[in-house]
Amino acid sequence: MRNKYHILVSALLCSFIYSTTSFATGPRVAPSLFVSNENQLYTLDLPPFISTKSEGHGLLFEIINTVLEAKKIAGNINILPSKNMAKYYFSQENALAIIGYNFNLNKEAQKHAIVVPILSIDEYYFFYQSPNEQSIQWNGELSSLKNKVYGTDKGGDVKKYQTVGIDVKYGRLYALLNKMQKNKVDFIKVPQLTMNIILEQNFPNEKHLFTKVQPKAGEINLGVIFNKRHPDGKISAENFKVGLSEIIANGQFKAILQKHLGGDVMVEPYLRYLNVK
Repeated sequence: MRNKYHILVSALLCSFIYSTTSFATGPRVAPSLFVSNENQLYTLDLPPFISTKSEGHGLLFEIINTVLEAKKIAGNINILPSKNMAKYYFSQENALAIIGYNFNLNKEAQKHAIVVPILSIDEYYFFYQSPNEQSIQWNGELSSLKNKVYGTDKGGDVKKYQTVGIDVKYGRLYALLNKMQKNKVDFIKVPQLTMNIILEQNFPNEKHLFTKVQPKAGEINLGVIFNKRHPDGKISAENFKVGLSEIIANGQFKAILQKHLGGDVMVEPYLRYLNVK
């Protein structure tokens, strides 16, 4: 009975997967169910870092793919709709790796995780301000947002919000922005670059009403979490670290950043977690 349930859950999850590599760019079911020797990496849509609509499938995607190809690390990168799905594949299917941030892995999963940071990104809180509403008083302390409603995706750590009396509602970014317009969510946390793209694509006439507040909410570490339980997990992580250092040194890393963010982009702020000069 347990095995039947496991297979059913796997099949349902796989029906939502978008798999994309240098060899396959169309949607398909998870190959891990049918090809046992194929390595799988799972991630989420977060433009411009991971995006099915961007050239090269996004900045972070292209960096990772460049390293995988350079170090001959076999693998498919699959874009999923939710963080919990990625966590499921990491813990239950022994995926080679997951890509992103704030997965809030349980203690057992953390024992098998090898974290390789790639990009350091600032995050900000955004509020929806109609012309008649007063400004939100954000002073850098979460307690100043007590009794507000915070919107985020499922799978992340929200304890610090709940501890100070902030209610939490879940949803994907587009849905959360709609909830903000309807006063069902007061604020969200997202990188500035991501917010700019989502607003331009979906709310071009109202983007000025989504207000970023200072100071910044914090920093996120976008990277790859390799799985020690995968047969190739440890060696892939070590090879990936070497390959990442190599593309930083030879200028490929900078070239990818400039391709996606513009020729005048400063590389150093994105390398804060890597201790690379």
